[in-house]
Amino acid sequence: MNDVPVIAIDGLASSGKTSVSKQLSKKLKFYFLDSGILYRSIGYIHKLESLDLNSEKEVKNIINNIELLPSKDLQFQVFYKNKDITNFLYSEEIGLQASIVSQYKLVRDLLLFLQHSCVQNPGLIANGRDMGTKVFPNAKLKIYFTADLEIRASRRHKQLLESGINSDLESITNMLKDRDNSDKDRIISPLKAADDAIIIDSSNLKIDTVLDKILELYKISEA
Repeated sequence: MNDVPVIAIDGLASSGKTSVSKQLSKKLKFYFLDSGILYRSIGYIHKLESLDLNSEKEVKNIINNIELLPSKDLQFQVFYKNKDITNFLYSEEIGLQASIVSQYKLVRDLLLFLQHSCVQNPGLIANGRDMGTKVFPNAKLKIYFTADLEIRASRRHKQLLESGINSDLESITNMLKDRDNSDKDRIISPLKAADDAIIIDSSNLKIDTVLDKILELYKISEA
């Protein structure tokens, strides 16, 4: 599937990369993989079943029971033991669990096959933290999102409230700060921009503006 185009989009939590990735998927009619959902899945299962993250046998068994299936909107849903667990994966608590399990090289290595399996025609938008550096180093286009911590916390706070989830802005700010440090400082696949990635600071940019910019960059990459 080397001829299938992949756009790798990495960046900080709540920097706008997921919202833009979803819109980009709709525009290009590409499949959309939010790789964070895989680490959230492992975090969720780890919390549920007390998974030993140092046991290759246990981790393999868990991952062998995970299936990614695209929905009508081209996004991949997560099934564990034939049960759709996608809706259980978006709490702040599971987000922190995801940050913990993502530090295990065994987990990251074993998840590569699942991520690579998502490369399907006509193309894939791969969203995460090491898509351009580790998972899809030969991606046609690589984007790295950044934004101020306070703006990201405000966005996340608003998103949770709109979803009917009570949240505290100060707590969210601290959680995002901890998440940033954990992602950037981990030894295995730390969060960083690929050498050939385009850096986008979304602090003061609207989604439509960013989307237009990326679409233009993709057209150039195809030329």
